[in-house]
Amino acid sequence: MKIGVIGSGSMGQNHIRVLRNMPEVDEIIIADNNQSNLDHAKKKFGIDKAFEDYEVLIQQRPDGIIVATPPVTHRKIALSAIEAGINVLVEKPIAHNLADAEEMILAAERKGIVFTVGHVERFNPVITKIKEFLDNKFLDNIYIINTYRCGPFPKRLLGNTEGVLIDLAVHDLDIINYLGGKVNNIHSQVIKAGKQEIYVKAIMDLENGIKASSEFSWISPRYKRTIEIFGNSGMLLGDYFNQEVTFYENSDFDYRSSLTNESFLGYGLVTAGKIIKYPMYKQEPLLLELTDFVQAIKGISKVFINPREALYVLENALLINP
Repeated sequence: MKIGVIGSGSMGQNHIRVLRNMPEVDEIIIADNNQSNLDHAKKKFGIDKAFEDYEVLIQQRPDGIIVATPPVTHRKIALSAIEAGINVLVEKPIAHNLADAEEMILAAERKGIVFTVGHVERFNPVITKIKEFLDNKFLDNIYIINTYRCGPFPKRLLGNTEGVLIDLAVHDLDIINYLGGKVNNIHSQVIKAGKQEIYVKAIMDLENGIKASSEFSWISPRYKRTIEIFGNSGMLLGDYFNQEVTFYENSDFDYRSSLTNESFLGYGLVTAGKIIKYPMYKQEPLLLELTDFVQAIKGISKVFINPREALYVLENALLINP
């Protein structure tokens, strides 16, 4: 299998690094209009074919193309690949705006090719484990989901038009949609530096009555990537970085009360109980994402991330920006 990577910046290099160790991938081709980035990636990973013009890469007829360029360029590059009948994985967010995203999705549907979006956190074993718990009703009557995605300002994005909403928020909005349900409304607090959002606190009501909140920040010197899910019987805490899932039991919870199928929202009946850390088989989410893409190209399975889910997530992220 031959895979092309367009964009050899930090994310593009991550894709190249993982692809090099996948037995299904026989050849990697790269393209970047930044000659310095291109030369660095070519030398670092021992790439034979590297082009400044992504159209030349498309002419090589790879089995799939990964678009790891800034969001504003996604539409033009992806459409070129799609029209050539090449399968495409575009990095998150799907596009810079909703119109571009819709055009890309419709083009892929017409061509009948594989088209997916790099919402890599959906592949994190932490989310897989939590989804398994929720599907098996391990946590009774979920009523709150909180997420935190914080860290220092990424210097590579200094001066860009996109801020934390495009770079960070789409991850957690996708996870909330996947685990909790669709968003009914969003209220937010936003801090900007120039045109870039550097801090956002979003409060959401989901369509099934669950409340949710997310904090996205480039103002913290401390990295934090966690999710908390509260139910009557306790709280699940997921740590994306360390790939850990911990259950904090509410020892006041009487399981007989779950027969009413109503959330008691605490009501003073919350007491610290057992703390259980579940063993995890740690895996690199990007490897799982690229394996998913390769298997879809081979016709073994359908992609995990439907591009219309990515469109919905982008729509919610753009709603937050005042």
